[in-house]
Amino acid sequence: MQLALPLALVAATTLIAPAAARDAAERPEPSKELVACRVLEVHADATLGVTVVVFHHRDDVDQARVGGILRAHDGAATEFQTSDGASHAATVMRLKSCFGRGLLTFRTGAATLAEKDVFLLREPPAAAR
Repeated sequence: MQLALPLALVAATTLIAPAAARDAAERPEPSKELVACRVLEVHADATLGVTVVVFHHRDDVDQARVGGILRAHDGAATEFQTSDGASHAATVMRLKSCFGRGLLTFRTGAATLAEKDVFLLREPPAAAR
C-alpha cells in the first residue's frame, strides 16, 4: 500500500509534465520589442478585405506597456507575430472608450487569429504613423 502513493505521483508527473511543456511551446514569448497580447474578438469583412481584432495585454505585468504603446502609436503601422512564428503587417489603434484595449487591423487572409489566441505585438518605431 505504501508503494501506491509514490506510483500515483510518478504517474501524475508523467502526464502533467508533457502537457506543461506543450503549453509553454505554444505560448509566444515577448522580448524588448515584442509584447504578448490576447485576442478578445475577431471580425472580418471579405468584401473590404479587412480583419479587425480587439485585443489587450496577455500578462498583467504588461498592462501599462500595452496602454503606452496604444497611446503613443494610435494609427501606426506595425507587425505582429502569430504562434507559428510568422510576422504580419498591421495597423494598431487605441480604443479610447475601452480602457487598455486596442484594435489590430490587417488584410483578411494574411493571418488567422481567433478569440483567446495570443500574438506578439511589435512596438512601432517612434516615427511610425
